[in-house]
Amino acid sequence: PGSLLTFFAWPDGAGGRRGHGQAVEVGLAVPLDAIGYWTARLIEHGVKFSGPTVAGSETRLGFSDPDGLPVVLIGSKGGPAGIPWSGSPVPAAAQVRGIASVTLWTEHVTATGAVLELLGFERASSASATTTYRLPPAVEGWGEVLVRDVHGFWSSADGAGSIQHVAFGVPDVTALGRAYDAVLERGLEISNVREHGYFQSIYFREPGGGLIELATEGPGMTLDESLDELGTRLALPPELEATRADVEVVMPHFAPPGAARRPERDLGWTHRYVPGTSGATLLVLHGSGGSETQLLPLARRVGGGANLLAPRGRSTGEEALRFFARRPDGSFDQAELDYEADALARFVTESADWYDFDPQRVVILGYSNGAHIGAAALARNPTTFAAAALLRTVAPFALPAAVDLAGKRVLMLQGVGDHLLRDHADTLLADYLTAAGAGLQVTTVPGGHYLGPEDEVVLRAWLDGAS
Repeated sequence: PGSLLTFFAWPDGAGGRRGHGQAVEVGLAVPLDAIGYWTARLIEHGVKFSGPTVAGSETRLGFSDPDGLPVVLIGSKGGPAGIPWSGSPVPAAAQVRGIASVTLWTEHVTATGAVLELLGFERASSASATTTYRLPPAVEGWGEVLVRDVHGFWSSADGAGSIQHVAFGVPDVTALGRAYDAVLERGLEISNVREHGYFQSIYFREPGGGLIELATEGPGMTLDESLDELGTRLALPPELEATRADVEVVMPHFAPPGAARRPERDLGWTHRYVPGTSGATLLVLHGSGGSETQLLPLARRVGGGANLLAPRGRSTGEEALRFFARRPDGSFDQAELDYEADALARFVTESADWYDFDPQRVVILGYSNGAHIGAAALARNPTTFAAAALLRTVAPFALPAAVDLAGKRVLMLQGVGDHLLRDHADTLLADYLTAAGAGLQVTTVPGGHYLGPEDEVVLRAWLDGAS
């Protein structure tokens, strides 16, 4: 308790808005004589900070994380003893010992304070617009809650860099039940008990709007791995173990300090690169409204160990991610299609250089809108791609009149009930690819526009021959 910060991985998420109705700052306890070390470390790493400032017996250093989350290091002679981590790049004598404080912004100071008192805190002091609440000496625990009056300020909004909720520990399920009844008696809306495996909890909003969680202290984080193993692997609940590979492939890459980190670069496209083992690379192109992660589980299952390069479409005219725009009458924006198809080919070439994969073994795997842009990219830049699997695609747009696709294997994988297959639109693309010399396979599976298990069977067999 008092040592856990949880972060949501939210790539390219919109930033939050600091305001009333949320926690806005987290304080971390460090030894008082470590403030000098931390001042030097922040300077060394180019982190802008404020302080050191002295307030009573405490010395504070304030800064923000890369998403804008306000953090303050609080040096004091008291505080939690902590458990040093041998794998930390910070010396044990200077390491963070635990969560020292959290600051709530509210327009209803008295009502917010009353809820904290209900949870066992005592009002300790007031200075300017901030009231401090601490646990009484007889209660085991450490840390304080600062309640700041921001009456008249704008309201908060969740997003990157904001604190979504604050959790307070209770000993066990019995204590959680008592707290549930007490909160309910105050007339506050409260969730049912949630089972998180490592703990059980309830959620409610205090009168100022801040989201509060009450969580049991057990079974604890060593439920499924030892203390020494914590943080060394991805732990999943039992019901997700069967889909571990699918979960792992869509997760943003991260690594503990000292471990190898995957290189990242913008290259003009938001994207994911997942290295494989086979030498081939699948260019994974999502459908309308999807994202760069939409097809990654499928690609991993059928790709035979190929590298996965998955860009995000850059057209947002319909408030849904696409690779090129669609006009109100259903026709496509030909100029944007041509531009983005060529840009996609350049992206693949630059990615091959940056991520060091074989540029001669790139296979397109596109679905719906991604298959359309894939067909255009192949036709306009045939030397960039070795083959293409086009899922649920047609060609209601112009393609180059003279193109040589000899030696290029192409799969058109269609659904028998797909609404896009009206007016023989798929036949037009098939005829075009055949006339260009592509080795075309057209396969129709049961179902409609959406993908199913039959698609995986066909894809896996075809990719075995294409890579």
